[in-house]
Amino acid sequence: MVLAQYTIRSKQDYIFRTNRIVEIVGASKIISDVWNDLFRIASGKGFNVIRNTGDDFDYDSIKAQLKENTLIELFQGGGNLTVIYDSKESFVSLNKSFSYFVIKERPGLIPMAVCTNLTGDYSADYAKLMEESEIEKNRMNPGRDRFILPFSKMDRDVFLPIAGEYLIDGPKTDISYESAAKRKIGIEIRDNSKSVRFLDEMVTKKNEESLLAVVHADGNNMGRKIMGFLADDSDYGTCVSKMRKFTKTTAEAFSVNGIEALEKCRLELIGKNPNLKERAFAYRIIVADGDDFTFICNARFAMEYTRAYLKAVDSFRSEWKYSSCAGICIFHSHYPFSKAYSLAEQACDDGAKKMVHSLNGDNLEEAWVDFHYIHSGVGGDLSVIRHNERTEDSMARPWLITGPCRSERHFGKLTEIKKAFDTHHIPRSAIKEIGSSWESSKTAGRQTLIRICGKNRGLEEDLKKVMPAEEQLFRAIYDLSEIYDLWFEEV
Repeated sequence: MVLAQYTIRSKQDYIFRTNRIVEIVGASKIISDVWNDLFRIASGKGFNVIRNTGDDFDYDSIKAQLKENTLIELFQGGGNLTVIYDSKESFVSLNKSFSYFVIKERPGLIPMAVCTNLTGDYSADYAKLMEESEIEKNRMNPGRDRFILPFSKMDRDVFLPIAGEYLIDGPKTDISYESAAKRKIGIEIRDNSKSVRFLDEMVTKKNEESLLAVVHADGNNMGRKIMGFLADDSDYGTCVSKMRKFTKTTAEAFSVNGIEALEKCRLELIGKNPNLKERAFAYRIIVADGDDFTFICNARFAMEYTRAYLKAVDSFRSEWKYSSCAGICIFHSHYPFSKAYSLAEQACDDGAKKMVHSLNGDNLEEAWVDFHYIHSGVGGDLSVIRHNERTEDSMARPWLITGPCRSERHFGKLTEIKKAFDTHHIPRSAIKEIGSSWESSKTAGRQTLIRICGKNRGLEEDLKKVMPAEEQLFRAIYDLSEIYDLWFEEV
């Protein structure tokens, strides 16, 4: 017998390397269905397929069912599928058929499979499997080949050669095989989903809201949780049963509970903003896999949705305590989605999650959020962009959403600062001026605030009540000024 694991390489690149939401949706659907495709192909090849039907895993019972060409699902989670084959020959045989399917029906998708001999010691076998996985990641091509001759026509959405004319939606269009596969599935979903239809219209129509946001959230301390509850066990029955329960509970916390929170938030936003069209509240979930969650929405409501999601994860009750951090990238609809997603991911991993690990140790569960507003086409990583724009020392982000009270870092402080300005009837332009002058130089920022406070008695005192530390106050005002029009001004 062999223990095997499947994963999809560069899946975020596959999803976001187009600027059409309908293709992004199609790509995410392809990835979410890919393991069902594997089992379907296995059944078609005459394999004895045993799917995961519950939390309990009886190793002895499974061994008794083993015969030639047997595939046993152990669990799915974090974008991976872990299975047992009766032999390496079966593993290789099915992968040939699966690879042919991917090349023909899912062009551009890059699956990876590794296996190791099964000894009966789960901890040792899984460690060996992870070792094989790292070797294979370094061996295989991490991305896709882009062989385009100088005289070839190119699909400008994904930078691949044109495969031909496709009559999929509207007039015939010259697109690549990859785009055609994504678009066909995406259109089927769009025709039955208002969220896809509305977001797609926001991208393609003029004179509509053009600011979108991509939100990427990722769970905290997930690996540590797994190591903790498997530390004293090594037999397959116990370990696989625990992993099945953990992956199921994780999906409930991050996906099921999170999605319910987004929908509840959407209905509340509709009630608060009766004058806006329904499309303004559209959101589309792109990835909901384990603790990995990504969605696209109107930038105006990105923070409302993000806070609702993070609070829902935090409030989920089980034997495991969960929390998640998030990164938000705000961008105009014509900006490349792949770049916007990359910046959101960096805001999450390098900004928000960094706070969890650097300040609090590895066991404390807190939800932080970092955000980036793309004002220009400056390229590079998020840290490079902030350094080149000279904003890295101006901002207070990331902000705490849930967790132990850390009052000076809580996102609610921005609302309190705005209320202080509103109480003294400080106009939007003055708040913007403080932010821009602070970005220019610390001295200019202080002089601007002193001038404004001099004309409004009591303002300085009210601001210091909210945030006594001067440096943190200015950084907070800078963050407020940048996203004031989107998240703090009534529409």
